[in-house]
Amino acid sequence: MKQIRVGVVLVAVLCLAVGVAKAQDTGTVEVSAVASEENLSDGRALGVGIQVEFPWGGLISARYWLSPEIAGEGIVLVSGSSGWFEGSATLRALFRVVDASTVDFYVAAGASLPFPMYVGSEVIFSGVGGIEFNFRSAPNLAWNIEFGVACSTLGNVTMAIGTGVHFYF
Repeated sequence: MKQIRVGVVLVAVLCLAVGVAKAQDTGTVEVSAVASEENLSDGRALGVGIQVEFPWGGLISARYWLSPEIAGEGIVLVSGSSGWFEGSATLRALFRVVDASTVDFYVAAGASLPFPMYVGSEVIFSGVGGIEFNFRSAPNLAWNIEFGVACSTLGNVTMAIGTGVHFYF
């Protein structure tokens, strides 16, 4: 029941963010001078930052936009002590669905695997929708939130949520 409430809240946040993005893009235009708003995500290629995801972890992230619509992302989480380390690695493909001036909407799908791989270790597959917010005061910086579904090779299905901040070169 708690997961259903969290899901409803996340859907409401998505609807609100998309509504705000549409309202920003359909603002009033003066009759004397028509100026188009600059799309802050135009021309982006490599972005590095932090991406935190549930249920699979994440920390250091790199995104590379191959085109304005398609990107690849790698996320790594490493922890350990006394010479022993473990963590997870995630590879995802992103597809930008809405490319507004300050807010973009994308979908992403990929897989996360733990390392070192143990017998019986689960691989987690996920599909999420994400909203990336761009800032006029810091045009190279973007913040995102994501939500969707994750299922593991052990048969677990759960909600996937995440957030991240990336700096684009």
